[in-house]
Amino acid sequence: MIVDLSKINSGFSDKLRAVTFYIAINNLNSKKSKIFHIFEKKTKECPFRFSDYCEIKNIKIIKLKNKRASTINLNSYNTEITIKNVAKNNPFKLISNQVLFEEWKKSYKKIMPGKKLKRKLKNNNPPKNSLGLHLRTTDRTIKFSKILNIQFKDTIFNFQLEFFKRNIYKILQNNYKFKNIYIAADSKNIKDFIISSLKETKYNIYYNDLIFKKGFRKTSGEDFLIDFFSLSKCEIILSTVGAGVTQSIFLIKGRKIINWNNQFNRFFLVRFLSLFIIFLKKIKTNYF
Repeated sequence: MIVDLSKINSGFSDKLRAVTFYIAINNLNSKKSKIFHIFEKKTKECPFRFSDYCEIKNIKIIKLKNKRASTINLNSYNTEITIKNVAKNNPFKLISNQVLFEEWKKSYKKIMPGKKLKRKLKNNNPPKNSLGLHLRTTDRTIKFSKILNIQFKDTIFNFQLEFFKRNIYKILQNNYKFKNIYIAADSKNIKDFIISSLKETKYNIYYNDLIFKKGFRKTSGEDFLIDFFSLSKCEIILSTVGAGVTQSIFLIKGRKIINWNNQFNRFFLVRFLSLFIIFLKKIKTNYF
């Protein structure tokens, strides 16, 4: 099967949606392929290749140096896991969109870390009885004064994030009984602050000792995926905003995901206002 990921210019989660869609098609095909020929490029949003770090269960991956024609046309704007996108891309005449939709979600279970990552993960896996903290902050945090510019549901305001950071011990103590905490973050400052805060308490803290870098993406592809697969080992994941990473982990491992930004707390009116503005923008876009 030819897998063309060259039009996926957004993040790893979108690229993963495309890969799993190809897997779903292959699973439902009467002539299943045991080899995926993958063509992909590094981008600003995802400066690493899926095929460099990940594997597909029972499928051999061959990296293509040159683009080859594919019957599936996936890009950054039609990979969200919805029945609408399935209908747009369904190559089958006799298989319903609903069947392909369900197979797409199940196909995530075939995603595995590659050999290089497996060696790294052996020394990084948190204990089974762990809670994962997923702190997406750098590209999903805005000032309240910019609320009319809000574009994404998975966005958090800076004062909410500051509250979360400074009250993390109370949040964990009042809501969860885990003693083992795995921390994954895209910001060195918030990661160091929370590690320092929790190390002074009863919690056992685990994390990937990565090196943050300057630029749009603060972590390397390897470090990102070490955090990704380590989080998937945790029983529950508490995320600041949720988004594609936690959705992918849920589909791969079925872990319970809690989006703190969507919880009923002192900021629920701010959250309601944010979602309402996004809703109005969507109506305006569809109408005009």
